[in-house]
Amino acid sequence: MRVSRFALSLLIVIAAMATLFAQSTPATKPATATSTAATTSTQSAEPTMQQSLQEILEEPSSADAYHYDPKGRRDPFQSLIGPAPALQPGQRPAGPPGFLIDEIKLQGVVKTRQQGLVAMVNGPDNKGYLVKVGDKVLDGEVIRITPASIVFRQEVNDPTRIERFREVVKELSSEAPRK
Repeated sequence: MRVSRFALSLLIVIAAMATLFAQSTPATKPATATSTAATTSTQSAEPTMQQSLQEILEEPSSADAYHYDPKGRRDPFQSLIGPAPALQPGQRPAGPPGFLIDEIKLQGVVKTRQQGLVAMVNGPDNKGYLVKVGDKVLDGEVIRITPASIVFRQEVNDPTRIERFREVVKELSSEAPRK
């Protein structure tokens, strides 16, 4: 625990005052040569204590006496919940990383040799994009692709919920209703 200079100087002043009050009380013993010598040495030490006390009190305290080193620590002023995603259209990145999960429509699923299943989605700009497992979107990421659906892990910024994520499934919709 770091003790401030003011608290330290206050402690020294209190100790000096207690020493002065202890010396000012009359002794009930008869004075001897050894007690006289001890009193003389105490009185000679008293001015040096007063000098050092004055030096401590007169020492200027600078504003940069303490410096916070944030190395390896989190910013104490940063929100623990996390920043809300910027929902302004001008501030979003281009393509799927700038789309919300609710804005994405699944159009089809393609099986490739190298990447396995790849989903074809339409964004809010009505353009087609290919996404694969692990791709990030604005409020989550793709965690699974099946032949008929795509599953997203959506980040939920609700401090009352235990889970910070929820799974959102987008099903492949058929063009014509089946009878």
